[in-house]
Amino acid sequence: MMSEERPDKVGESSIGTSRLSPDAAAQLREIAHELRNPLNALSAIMEIMKDERFGPLGSARYKEYAALAHDATSKMIGLCDKLVQAPLTRPEPSSVPVSTLLADLAAMYRPMAEARGLSLEVDVQPDLPELSVNIALLGTVLNNLLTNAIKFTPRGGRVSLIARREPLENVAVFVVADNGIGMDPTILADQMNSVDPSDRAPSTVGPHGDTGSGLGLMIARRTVAELGGTLEFRAGTSGGTCAIIRLPLGTGRP
Repeated sequence: MMSEERPDKVGESSIGTSRLSPDAAAQLREIAHELRNPLNALSAIMEIMKDERFGPLGSARYKEYAALAHDATSKMIGLCDKLVQAPLTRPEPSSVPVSTLLADLAAMYRPMAEARGLSLEVDVQPDLPELSVNIALLGTVLNNLLTNAIKFTPRGGRVSLIARREPLENVAVFVVADNGIGMDPTILADQMNSVDPSDRAPSTVGPHGDTGSGLGLMIARRTVAELGGTLEFRAGTSGGTCAIIRLPLGTGRP
């Protein structure tokens, strides 16, 4: 009878990632990373419920968080569907009110921020027009940037999600800003430009014990470029980091 060997690491399973093409292996790494983001939010929600931080079970807040947990799980299922259907279809751009998009993101990530003692603020320019864009791809970028900001902002800090219009350039500007520990420019450049995770600088450890390999930032940069926009990082005026996305209004690519 053949013995069953159990791999010590995910990358050493009997399927063998070495049999995959570089593009396929990169896609699997990206999907695995994307699955962690809604799971992180779900975990934070469940922690709040488990500790009964807003009162005994039965509080109306728990019903609200249960709904958010369901939404986060639905997003995870959607990512799995994307994996199955990726070779066959690609979502078309659709028009979406920016205020709705950011409000949905804030609702999903606010419990994660609150569990770490952070405030999450949303500021959308009132007359900002609808954005025609691949919502799935833009969501991937904002999910990564929000998760990164929350992971690396100490307790008592602030994370801001901002949307503005640059009328002279007809560009929508999204900003994810925090007053956290910031990023070393040299390490950031290394993480943003590396293709193979093994070539990157060692993972950074945040104030809550989270680690970051930079894979999410690399995915975000590439995805924004695919949407026809740009992504840049700057030091925040009060410390921390500002991630700035610029996308052309009404011309989002499929």
